[in-house]
Amino acid sequence: MRIAFLLSGEHPSLPYHEVIAVLEAFGIKHNTLLKVDSACVIEMDASERLYRIFRERLAFTRSFGRLIGVIEPSKFPNALDELEPPYITSRFRATAIRIRGSCRELRTTYIERKIGEWILSSNKGAKVDLGNPKEEIICLITSGLLIIYKREGVVDRTLFKVKEVAARPFVHPASMRPTLARAMVNLARTRPGDLVLDPFVGVGGIALEILSVGGKLLGFDISDKMVVEAKNNLISYGFIEDYYITRGDALHLDLPAKVDRIVTDPPYGRMSQAVGTTPRELSEGFIRKVPEYLREGGWLAMAVPSDYLTEDDFVNVGLTPVQYFDIREHRSLIRRIWVARVGDNANKVLRH
Repeated sequence: MRIAFLLSGEHPSLPYHEVIAVLEAFGIKHNTLLKVDSACVIEMDASERLYRIFRERLAFTRSFGRLIGVIEPSKFPNALDELEPPYITSRFRATAIRIRGSCRELRTTYIERKIGEWILSSNKGAKVDLGNPKEEIICLITSGLLIIYKREGVVDRTLFKVKEVAARPFVHPASMRPTLARAMVNLARTRPGDLVLDPFVGVGGIALEILSVGGKLLGFDISDKMVVEAKNNLISYGFIEDYYITRGDALHLDLPAKVDRIVTDPPYGRMSQAVGTTPRELSEGFIRKVPEYLREGGWLAMAVPSDYLTEDDFVNVGLTPVQYFDIREHRSLIRRIWVARVGDNANKVLRH
């Protein structure tokens, strides 16, 4: 089945790779057929269970559904007759979404009208309802193409609003926003039941997302105050089990066993001085400890300033750097999300 995704567009590549990471986490065979600005089309064995996973897991996707077709603008609307129309027997709406000014020669209202007429001509029971439709046909206008799909799932990104930094009972100015924290958890291929380590747990922003996807959290922080606040934040969001958080030095942890995943955001400022080292040295020192903490084949997602680590820092300790994503947080900070795993010496990093 070919599934089209409307991505958030907040980063040129991270939203697409988050989708791929979730598919890999659940062992879903897939093949990318098309990747363009804020959209992609992936062939996979889809199911209602997988749709539920997409709805509940993804942070940088807006909607998705079964692909109807991809059309060149110059061939619209005649090319609609070459496609198999979706089976619709209830109220529906056609919605055209233009991405960054693509194909301005086609008005969205014109596209919507023509798609609506095409569906009505093929479905006797269908009826247009612009206000409260049961089904929706989406046409993405992006990168010089029209991608048409029947919407079968929406990611309710407003659910992240209740976990925004300012909404938590205990806050820290350096805390990561929940959508990015969730994306990191997904990039680490976290599965329900995985034991996930966050050795710089802070006030628990990443911890919230680990638990939200069904992971089991092992959290540490050098600050007793942070440990208390992280626990209180988790409890305030209804999490009372599947985690253990205590005081600990990330460079000298005595773990009961190696973990399945590591997802973390080390401190870049004054808090790093608590372990007697600079922020850069702290990040470099932790990478050297990862093989002691993470099992063979396990995944790491780690955020650091873009100039802190290099590919060699990972390869030299037996890690395979898979990819990284640069995200500008403000004028003085570009945050780099590194994704790596234990084993399989790397030949190169996929740069994004």
